[in-house]
Amino acid sequence: MSIKKTLKYLTSSFFSLLIVSAAAQTVLPPVMEWHGKSESLIAKTNDPWVTPSEKSNFKTTPSYNETVNWFKKLTAASPLLSMVSIGKSVEGRDIYMIIASTDTDKGSQSLKNSEKPLMLAQAGIHSGEIDGKDAGMMLLRDIAFGKKKELLMEVNFLFIPILSVDAHENSSAFNRPNQRGPENMGWRTNSQNLNLNRDYAKLDTDEVRAVVTVINEYNPSLYMDIHVTDGADYQYDITYTGAGVEGNSPAISNWLETKFKPTVDEDLKANGHIPGPLLFALNDRDFSKGRITLTGGARFSDSYGNLRHLTTILVENHSLKPYKQRVLGTYVLLESTLRLLEKEGQSLQEITEADKSIRDKKIPTAYKVPQMKNKVDFESLALLKASDESTPPDTFLLLGIESKIHKSTITNADYIEWLGRPKTMKVAHYKESDPIDWITRPKGYWVPASCNVVIERLKIHGIEMEVLTVAREVAVEMYRIEDAKFENENHQSLPYEGHMQVSGTTKTEFRKEIFSPGSVYISTNQPLGDLAMTLLEPKSKDSFFSWGFFLNIFQRTEYIEAYVMEPMAKIMLEDSPELKKEFEQKIAQDKDFANDPNAIFSWFYSKTKYYDDRYLLYPVAREL
Repeated sequence: MSIKKTLKYLTSSFFSLLIVSAAAQTVLPPVMEWHGKSESLIAKTNDPWVTPSEKSNFKTTPSYNETVNWFKKLTAASPLLSMVSIGKSVEGRDIYMIIASTDTDKGSQSLKNSEKPLMLAQAGIHSGEIDGKDAGMMLLRDIAFGKKKELLMEVNFLFIPILSVDAHENSSAFNRPNQRGPENMGWRTNSQNLNLNRDYAKLDTDEVRAVVTVINEYNPSLYMDIHVTDGADYQYDITYTGAGVEGNSPAISNWLETKFKPTVDEDLKANGHIPGPLLFALNDRDFSKGRITLTGGARFSDSYGNLRHLTTILVENHSLKPYKQRVLGTYVLLESTLRLLEKEGQSLQEITEADKSIRDKKIPTAYKVPQMKNKVDFESLALLKASDESTPPDTFLLLGIESKIHKSTITNADYIEWLGRPKTMKVAHYKESDPIDWITRPKGYWVPASCNVVIERLKIHGIEMEVLTVAREVAVEMYRIEDAKFENENHQSLPYEGHMQVSGTTKTEFRKEIFSPGSVYISTNQPLGDLAMTLLEPKSKDSFFSWGFFLNIFQRTEYIEAYVMEPMAKIMLEDSPELKKEFEQKIAQDKDFANDPNAIFSWFYSKTKYYDDRYLLYPVAREL
């Protein structure tokens, strides 16, 4: 192909991409026109500290380098601000955090010991959902050089503008077709194709490890994780959730409901926004069958915070609202939260300490909806069906959007069209409120030195532990795993988030175990005791066992030959009438077993002292 033809082809391809990109935005549902008081927060284009997003009238968001350079100039010009790297991504980018404080010493120990409450907010955990970054840039600019300095008089503020820094640079106009702006959006998963908001329990990623380290080193009073939704259309532009009445932090949950929600909702409404709760449609399409409230698990930021007894807000701005509206609403939410902490921060810290002192004798690993037989799976809402209407659900007054169901000419299935007109409706509200899958609290856990990868991650979580320097024999309770299944949450034998997930039933054994030097003992009598239980109990869906960190226990490494087992089995049957009776019953009841010589020999082998005693034995032990 000639140079002339190549240029012509590339030019036509480029414009074709622009047309496709524009078409993707065109087919989005119609949007209601919006104007609000928060528009007054936008800086003039000739302001020396105007943000790149403001300068583009919120059409675009700055790149990683543009964001970093802008913050470097801002923090260099203001004594109220400093900028630190909290870690690096696998591609070598620094993950920066802005520290905003009137204190001279802005080090982690100083801020941790300060009497001021501390707020930690992060943006870009999913880097295409980047509203929080641009809102934080505007707010910190106004704190440094505007009229918002007083926000720091009684509160300290930590802000991570981009958490998933590598994914942020995997930017395209084609990354989130269901989102209305900005024009350039980052990718959902990091450069390892891992979803950071599924990583809080297992800690595979450098990005989430960096955040957890910040939480441990600075001890924030409140943690805010800013996202943008997928899914249905409705009138709300800023939706959020914290731990409900279900969970491990009841006092914090009550504070979120009685203090946080009324305050920030009032401020958002006063600025022209429509705040609401985090919304999921029961049928994963519209709200004709109702909404459902889920508790998630320790893999998610809000549930992880609940287990840590850390006040955590999960923000989900509505993807179909204009980018400017979402960014300005986020600015109002951040400012309102800082002002609330100025008034209520001390009481929140006292409440937090009360929750940290709770030592329940047993805790649930999951919750279920009373009207449904089984636990709801967050990743497959479309499969839900109400199964028991004997307990009617609550109702919820939804500020919704009119819709219409059509028959697809392409798939011949029903699809929904959102019409862009407001519609208020009363819908059923299903809630995960019944605790299930209880685990009893042991005195502590023994983790052998051979589980060094798990021990390392427990340390990153900040869980207190005793490390053995000499071997110790201990009487413990242990689990033998039975009926193991290797499948993801959609019941497929496929990896999920880089792991092969495992489930199974447990059979309890009481044993004396020798733990070598390097093994650790973790007492559950500590603030992170509930988190330790969630990470170490096999039935927890976010335990290290469930994430596949102990696959080695499913591998047998010693075997026996048939020429040895045959005479040995005969001797065993002659010596033990009980064993003979058990064998005959098994042969009679299990035809597959009766016709499988290897299975028969393996059965006899398992009855000998030669058999691997640690096969299927979960190596983490409980001390009662």
